Order: sequence, then C-alpha cells, then structure tokens
Amino acid sequence: MQPPAAGTLRILHLSDTHLTGDGALHQGSVDTTAALEDVLARVDGVPGVGLVVVSGDVSEDGSPESYAALLERVGGWAERHGAALVTVPGNHDLREGFRQVLANGHVLGEDGRPLMHTMEYHPPTVPVWGQSLVAGRRVVTVDTSVPGAGYGAISEASLDRLRAALAGDHAPHGTIVVLHHPPMPAPTALHAALELRDQDALADVLRGSDVRVVLAGHYHHHFAGSFAGVPVLVAPGVANDTDVTGPYSEESAHVDAGALVVDVAEDGSVWSTPVRVPRPDADPLAFAFDAETVTRIIDAATGR
Repeated sequence: MQPPAAGTLRILHLSDTHLTGDGALHQGSVDTTAALEDVLARVDGVPGVGLVVVSGDVSEDGSPESYAALLERVGGWAERHGAALVTVPGNHDLREGFRQVLANGHVLGEDGRPLMHTMEYHPPTVPVWGQSLVAGRRVVTVDTSVPGAGYGAISEASLDRLRAALAGDHAPHGTIVVLHHPPMPAPTALHAALELRDQDALADVLRGSDVRVVLAGHYHHHFAGSFAGVPVLVAPGVANDTDVTGPYSEESAHVDAGALVVDVAEDGSVWSTPVRVPRPDADPLAFAFDAETVTRIIDAATGR
C-alpha cells in the first residue's frame, strides 16, 4: 500500500472483535482471537498508521480477560507501529470490565505511548467517555451502548459532553468521532431493530462542526455514507461478515474478517481502503437465523 501523504493521519479501523475470556467460539463457529490475529498479520505491512481504532463490541462476554486479550494483541500492534489506540464499548461490551482494563478507551497516545488515567470508579450506568489529541486531530469516543439492550442510544450527558468538546479549544485538523452504532440505515431487520435511536439529536450536534469523519461498527460489513454532512465509515467485522444480500427478515453471516484503512488529510478529505481477510479453511457460513429466530432475538434485545 502507498504511504500516507504528508500531513495525513492514517487510521487502522477495526470493529466487532467479539473476543471471549475463555476462548469460546463466537456463534459456535468462529475463533475470534485467531481471526483478530489474522487481520493484524494481514495489515502488518501497511505503512504510516498513526491511530488504531476499535469501534465497539470488543468483547462477547464482557470479561476482563477478553479486554486483556485485545490490549495484548491490538495494543501490542499499535505500540510496535508507534500508533495511538482508541476504543469504545458496543452493545456486547460490559462497561465494568471495559473500564477495568481499557479505562476510558483512550489507551495509547501518539507514538504508541501509554496514556495516564485516574482510577475513578464509575457505575455501569454511566457511559464511557474520552477524548485525546492525535496528529492535530481531536479524537472523541461516544458510548452508544445501553446496558441490557442491543440497540444504541446517546445519553443527554454524552451529547452535552460531545457538544462541549466540539465547542472547546480548536483542533488544528478537526475532530474524529468514534462510536459503535452507526447513524446509517441498517442492512437487515435485526440490525434495524438494534440501530442507533434518536439520531436527530446527534445530527444537531455534528452539523456545522469540525468533525471530519465518524467511525463506527455494529453492522459487521463495510458501509460508507454521510450523516449531517459528515462522512460515516463502518468497518468490516473481525468476527464475521454479515450477508447483506440475503432476505431482509433473516440474518446470516460468513466466516470472513476485515478492516478499514482510513486516511484523513489536513484539508479534511477522507478516503478508506477495505482490507478483506478470508478464511478459506473454515466453513463459509458462520450462522443463519430464520425470520422466527430473528424475531425472538429482537424481542430479547429490545425488551419488547
């Protein structure tokens, strides 16, 4: 891959790693630790990465051991490459375990240096929040997870913090927002039931701001669009790849993994390069749920 242009921040965007503390297979079919290692090996030669982002569903079981596995593997990769590391919770994460290992999600700063954090206790009802400065870009993480639910929401407190961050000291090259649930149309009925709610409130905060790009996950497939005039990039899933061509009322995924390489130029231009990491030695179907099963999952995840 070509090196980034002068003044460009290159981001390795990962999402939906779904790591487990005990090595259990995701959906009974995918060794997510091995899948993550395959992805990191595939992108090891990508030059000039200055920031690694993991946009949620870091863990499948919320255990401290699963977050430690991410810190060891992705943190180690970032340190070796001299890159910052930022992550945010998703709907499968548990805030208590996340904070215990990853603090507020801003783990490494510029050049891969560990960031210092005060070990202040927050109950699980309090969303994770953080911001840091990387190569002249303000990186803000917004926790869209809702304890006990699969859909996403942004609390009033988190919106106020985002609004204050964007109105604060000027970032020389703008802001990057990282969250899990993308403010974009969902590809399947299941994801539509689990999408980000009250998107208009987020749009009001982003519109006219210095946000250059929103990085998200959740859909386990690469999507690109815009929201409130801001580009939105959804990373492929590390755990599996959603079948977006199947029946809308059903849900299936392939044993496949990937990442995005995102370049953010000094002038605010953004472009992305998907990196696919197929696993030809595995059963190509990770799982397949019929419409009745999808309805039961939706009811359980939304409290209906």
